[in-house]
Amino acid sequence: MNHQLVWFRNDLRILDNPALFHASNSAKPVIAIYIATPEQWLSHDDAPAKIDFWRRNLAVLKESLAELNISLHFFEVDGYHHIPNLIVSICQQWQISELHFNQEYPINEQHRDQAVSTACHQISIPCLDHHDQLLLAPKSVRTKAGEPFKVFTPFAKQAKLQLPHSFDLLPPPVKQQNMQVTQLADEKELHQLSWPNIDQSIQILWPAGEEVATDNLIQFCQSNAIHNYKTSRDIPFIRGTSFISPYLASGVISIKQCWLATKQYCESSDGVVIWQNELLWREFYKHVLIDNPHISKHKPWKGHTKAIPWRNDETELNAWQQGRTGYPIIDAAMKQLLTCGWMHNRLRMITAMFLSKHLLIDWRLGERWFMQHLIDGDLAANNGGWQWCASTGVDAVPYFRLFNPITQSQRFDPQGKFIRHFLPELNSLTNKEIHFPKDHRPASYPPAIIDLAYGRERALTAFKNLASPH
Repeated sequence: MNHQLVWFRNDLRILDNPALFHASNSAKPVIAIYIATPEQWLSHDDAPAKIDFWRRNLAVLKESLAELNISLHFFEVDGYHHIPNLIVSICQQWQISELHFNQEYPINEQHRDQAVSTACHQISIPCLDHHDQLLLAPKSVRTKAGEPFKVFTPFAKQAKLQLPHSFDLLPPPVKQQNMQVTQLADEKELHQLSWPNIDQSIQILWPAGEEVATDNLIQFCQSNAIHNYKTSRDIPFIRGTSFISPYLASGVISIKQCWLATKQYCESSDGVVIWQNELLWREFYKHVLIDNPHISKHKPWKGHTKAIPWRNDETELNAWQQGRTGYPIIDAAMKQLLTCGWMHNRLRMITAMFLSKHLLIDWRLGERWFMQHLIDGDLAANNGGWQWCASTGVDAVPYFRLFNPITQSQRFDPQGKFIRHFLPELNSLTNKEIHFPKDHRPASYPPAIIDLAYGRERALTAFKNLASPH
């Protein structure tokens, strides 16, 4: 008997999963696989918290598939270059007639999938890749001149024109007849794969499972949270955001499910529109990545910004990484990243701009640190956000705009509630002092590592001295 093979990657769900749906539409029974690649995770700076999140979601996915009589099998190789031979071996031993997987867009993943397709073609097994991670297909959103968009606002306007009024989510597969396949020699159990050890406190913050993700999404859209999103999204000490990003980054929920929820579960409002725009920012950065593969290689989107004289100061970089800069909102944000595996979006911008502008340290070092710690780390979104802050990317903030961490703290954490939570050593300070303690700075809290005015002028000079882009 021939089988359909589904290769799970960043799509750890059953509902609205194109590869699983199309494979199960065949009359042939479906088998599923997942391939761990620990060396690739390391080279891609995938956060241990994110890798552990995959493990926990794979355990839930395995149980959900088992209820449909679809078995999920686990394998491990060091890197992507071993995958083509492994899949060919799996296909031959299990008599696979077709391989299905959902598209991924970073350049290494593109090369991996092309190599797999070539290897399968040599043994006459079709590889069917499916559109999944985007609302609109790659290279489908274009200017009137047929060019990729370089600015978000016109991109979003055009995308909204092209989006259908509603999406038909793909249903889960129908339960198939019980089927047994031979266990392969190199197959492993889920717990035998090379998973990192993660503090349970982070796991508690981010429970696994498609049902959890869906419930959180619906609750967000049915509550006042989405309608208050316009103002509450910037306040780090309240639950003003959706907290869906880890589930979306790992494909535990689809982007189409998120967009459709804003139509199904709430009336339109300013908050709804702004949250939809956040989904479109994610969409925008993925389209930018697809059209500009060089940014997958640690290169700036604006080529002329390669000439910026970034500083190499290990002491200041370490102070920023560990939350010891002497600027409370920066330090509290970095402590949140270290202890929660996540950081509030407003704080991501403040901390990124502080590193790349006030400290004039290469944005790529910050981008890497975020990826190494974020449970919702996504190459396109993280790269896009960092290049926006560093003024090296598409639709980036003007180089002369620098967020002042003190005024940002006063505006978005006026009583210092967020700062006090992550920096308890500052609890005795008044609401005024806590944003930048001077006279009553605790001995355990470090002095400021830089004068903001000096850092600002240094950054402006560095950018002004760049050659004009061609």
